[in-house]
Amino acid sequence: LDKNIEIKNINSFSSNKEAAYKIGNGDQIAITIWGLPDIFPISNINPELNLRRVDSNGNIYFPDVGILKASEKTQNELRKDLSKELSKYFTNPQLDVTIARFNSQKIYILGEVTIPSKINITDIPLSLADALGEVSGLNTNTSSGSEVFIIRKGLGKNPEIFYADLSSPAFFLDAGRFFLHNDDIIY
Repeated sequence: LDKNIEIKNINSFSSNKEAAYKIGNGDQIAITIWGLPDIFPISNINPELNLRRVDSNGNIYFPDVGILKASEKTQNELRKDLSKELSKYFTNPQLDVTIARFNSQKIYILGEVTIPSKINITDIPLSLADALGEVSGLNTNTSSGSEVFIIRKGLGKNPEIFYADLSSPAFFLDAGRFFLHNDDIIY
């Protein structure tokens, strides 16, 4: 670890909400095709039959399309790709793509919190305040709210470390504006 890593205060860091959720390995995608009930039934079937799990290579298999890259795409991008492939066989296919189970992205909350946990990130941006709420907050008996750190792994570079002073309720305003990324560790 580089000893010159700057520790940034979250109140001086502009953290925008993340862009659209990118599908990742392990996510489960629900795909519904409308208007072709003989080929792609949507009623009286087990909903699990419409799920496609993104494999370790980032792909899904779908009938009449074959193997299709899904990871690193948004729901809309995957929908467009599937529509394009299905339009080779069907006229104007109408389909819906949703992420049924978010399994690929997570954050970790460790240390003096009420319930240390791993939280899956979904398509709804997760702030530091939201994450602390998910674990029932800091442990009031043993924690020092003035020493909360967020460790963000860098891709091929040094990690970023952010500091949050949550010793006063007023500081939680900053925590509500600081959005977390995949693999962030809150300690």
